[in-house]
Amino acid sequence: MSESKHRGRPRAHKDLQLCRQVADAIQWFLVEADDPVLAELSFVAAAPAPTAARIAVTLQVSDGVAVAVAREALAAYADELREEVAAEIHRRRVPELSFRVATAAELALDA
Repeated sequence: MSESKHRGRPRAHKDLQLCRQVADAIQWFLVEADDPVLAELSFVAAAPAPTAARIAVTLQVSDGVAVAVAREALAAYADELREEVAAEIHRRRVPELSFRVATAAELALDA
């Protein structure tokens, strides 16, 4: 396999696979968590930031829930979220997770 093919497509495929696994774990965690604030969050996206060693997770907060409150709730559950991701993925190293919590209006501006 040539050097360029090895650095491009296979790595990108694996990174996207990891992002899907992280997404599944986070979505499951949000549904199962016994926290009313987390229940008001919706998963939007997971993407390498800039590599798969760090995954940027975007969540949308429901109307009526302050972004700051949602960020605090996520911070309180950060260790449990990372454990959930570790259980879901099939890798030796668990990626670092960074979260962006935004309103629907903020996400619409990004589109």
